[in-house]
Amino acid sequence: MKVLFLTSSYPVPEFPQLGVFVREHARAAALHAEVAVAHIDRSGDVRTIRVEDGSDAEFRSVRVRYPASPASVSYAANFIAASLAYRRIRRAGFEPDVIHAHFLLAATPAVVLGRLLRKPIVVTEQWSVFLPEDPMTLSAGMKRVARFTYEHAEIVMPVSAALRDGIRAIAAQADFRVVPNVVDPARFHPNSATQSGRIIGVGNLYEAKGWEDLLDALAIVRDHARPVPLDLYGDGVLRSRLEAQVSSLGIEQLVTFHGWRSKEEIAERLRSSELFVIASRYDSNPCAVIEALACGVPVVGTAVGGIPEMITDGMGVLAEPGRPESLAAAIEAALDHNGAWDRETIASSARERYGTEQVGKAFAAVYEEALARSRQ
Repeated sequence: MKVLFLTSSYPVPEFPQLGVFVREHARAAALHAEVAVAHIDRSGDVRTIRVEDGSDAEFRSVRVRYPASPASVSYAANFIAASLAYRRIRRAGFEPDVIHAHFLLAATPAVVLGRLLRKPIVVTEQWSVFLPEDPMTLSAGMKRVARFTYEHAEIVMPVSAALRDGIRAIAAQADFRVVPNVVDPARFHPNSATQSGRIIGVGNLYEAKGWEDLLDALAIVRDHARPVPLDLYGDGVLRSRLEAQVSSLGIEQLVTFHGWRSKEEIAERLRSSELFVIASRYDSNPCAVIEALACGVPVVGTAVGGIPEMITDGMGVLAEPGRPESLAAAIEAALDHNGAWDRETIASSARERYGTEQVGKAFAAVYEEALARSRQ
């Protein structure tokens, strides 16, 4: 079977962290199908549509960049970009049996292409805009577009039950299958590393992740005569502000900003960490949590979006979002419980839910079903 991943987010040389989770999904699908990738890239630095060879060495790929504004041009260019990407992939000798779209911006043109080309369309949705906690909302027109898109796809795969419920809330009637993000257990796994007494956070430094709340919580824990060092991996627009906050809180000796590092280095640091902490204000199915759990690391996380589905009994402690004092209490409770966390059980559970083989099997079943329906 040949599957074309049509996505609006994917790693590119200038932003290698962008859409990494889509590549991980492609790797899972590639266990059961031949995969090519078409990246339609809404770019602020182009005025015309540009078709480029993709930079991914793993998969046959194409990148089509199109202007982000004005809106009327961008919407039209979105459809043209998808068509050009499909044509380039097909001319290279890849005729897909199924188109697997990622995100609404790719799913809408995919559905139109599917109807024209008689190809079954399946959709993975990751966009947190459908979660009630996300301050961003869709316009009435975009909600109509979303309903049309999901209802005309063969199968829609939100990455969490919370996201599925959020899509249903806009009155979209679709055949939903929750298929989460994926982790590679060969890279993220527990070992006998001695815990360092440090906690760790990983992710983009932007407002959705609630890093300010985590730093405030760390100061509260310190004030309780329990200073806990934090390793923070990632980068983004808030870094300078967060560094200033660290200074104003007087916790410079506790917080280390590492920037982006390789997954291998992060996996090694995860294995030696006491806890993973995520303070998101909204989130659908964060890969960083999955990777921490796969390493057997208990997680302290906020009860938003899909995070409560991930931090079930024995996996960590939940805190209230936007409340540093609740986050501090959860960190202290998790540390108090530290000797009782069963890291092998945490890792085994994560592997069974999010492992490459398991997610790959779920995709394969969806592809077969979508193909069978299209042939009826």
